[in-house]
Amino acid sequence: MAAELTKYAIWLLSPLGLWVVLSALAGLSLLGRGKLRIYALVFAQLQLFTFSLPWVADSLLGDLEDEALVMEANRPLPPNVDAIVVLGGGLEGRYDGVRALPDLNDAGDRVWQGARLYKQGVAPRLVLSGGQFEADPRKEAEAPGMKMFMLDMGVPENALLIEGNSRTTFENALHTRELLGKDSRNIALVTSAFHMGRSVLWFEKAGFTVYPVRTDIRVLNESRAFWEWLPKPQALDESTIAIKEYLGRLQLKVSGAYETGGSQ
Repeated sequence: MAAELTKYAIWLLSPLGLWVVLSALAGLSLLGRGKLRIYALVFAQLQLFTFSLPWVADSLLGDLEDEALVMEANRPLPPNVDAIVVLGGGLEGRYDGVRALPDLNDAGDRVWQGARLYKQGVAPRLVLSGGQFEADPRKEAEAPGMKMFMLDMGVPENALLIEGNSRTTFENALHTRELLGKDSRNIALVTSAFHMGRSVLWFEKAGFTVYPVRTDIRVLNESRAFWEWLPKPQALDESTIAIKEYLGRLQLKVSGAYETGGSQ
C-alpha cells in the first residue's frame, strides 16, 4: 500500500498533476472566487509551460546524468564482481490479447547493457529486478519479459536470477539482497543515468558495494534549431522524470540513507 501511495503522491507533485489539481480546485471554486483562485490558475499554467521547455528539462535531467557520469568515473568497474543487477523500467510486459511479446521502451538499453556485461565475463550471475503495479492479471511482471530478451541475446538461463516482485527502487535493493544472499557483496548496477544516484544509495543501504553502469543517456547537450526550443511533450516528460528522482532523493534523506551510506 505504501508503494502505491508514494506513486500517487509523486504524480500529484508532477507538473501535470499540479496542473490538474490546481485547475480543478479553481474551476470548482473550491479556492473561492477571489485572488487565490486567479493565482492558482496562473501558477498552474506557468509551471506546466516552464517544465515543457526543452532547456528546463535538459537542466533538471542533465544534473542527474552528470552526477552518474562522475560516479561511474570514480568507481571503475573491476574485471569481476559477484553479480550484475539490471533494474526494470526498460520494457513493457506482455499483455494477453494485446501484446504477445514485451516491447522495449526508451530505457530498453538497460537490458542490452546487462547482457553485454555478462558476455564480457564481468559476473557469473545476472539479476533481473522488476515487478508491476497493475492489478490486471493479464499483464505480467517486467522481470520475466527481461528474461526473454536476455535469452534471445544468448545469455544462458542458468545464469539468470529473476526478481519479479519489486515495485520501487527500495524494493529492488531489498529483494535483490534476499535473492543473492549475504555472501554476494560486489555488484555491477545497470540502470538509467538519471536514476543511478538514487539507486546506488538504496543498494548501498542494502549492504552492497556498487559499481554503477549508466545507460539510457538522454541529455546530449547538442545544438538545436529555434523550433526545437519551443515547449513540447517530450520535455514535459523528461522534467517529470527528473522531478520524480528529486522527490525520491527527498525520501532517501528522510529515511536516513544519505547519512548511513553503505554502512548498513
